Amino acid sequence: MNALRVRAVNQKQLCISGIDPLMAVCLQELPQILELRDRVRARLFPSPTTDDAIANREWQESITPELRHLFVSAGEAVARDLTRLKPTPRNANCSSITFPAAHRSAWMSALNQARLILSELFGVDEIDMNVPYHSLGEAKGVAVIKIDLFGTLLHRLVQRELNSRPRNGRKRPKHKRQKRS
Repeated sequence: MNALRVRAVNQKQLCISGIDPLMAVCLQELPQILELRDRVRARLFPSPTTDDAIANREWQESITPELRHLFVSAGEAVARDLTRLKPTPRNANCSSITFPAAHRSAWMSALNQARLILSELFGVDEIDMNVPYHSLGEAKGVAVIKIDLFGTLLHRLVQRELNSRPRNGRKRPKHKRQKRS
């Protein structure tokens, strides 16, 4: 996982490299995991209040369909991008994927959705995330591994986003090597 890297290829493309075989398998499963979103509607589309049934109903009728559409669109973009996942030429044990930089937010949304879906379907809580995988049982342990892997990639994408943002409305300066005299 240390080799996992997100970098800009150019202004219009990002590349995720250093994808080990386990991460590659998990990424290939991502579209199928996202298809389970309707089984965990309450987790993905929670009501905004605990005590106002009318506001909750209005929210569910007006906002939830648009949120669901955004979630589905993000998953579709990532599924299309995943068709570009390929072995790295110099290291057959690793893969890489290049996709439009404009899809970064879709990737972040899809990875976060998958983490929430897996945690809800397998009853994963904070305690489970902090104990050895083997102590959780096979199904829950595998879910925790996937949640961890997706979280690692999500973290790298967020870091890349934060590092590429301009500060104070100015573009980040490119560091030039200074010539030695």
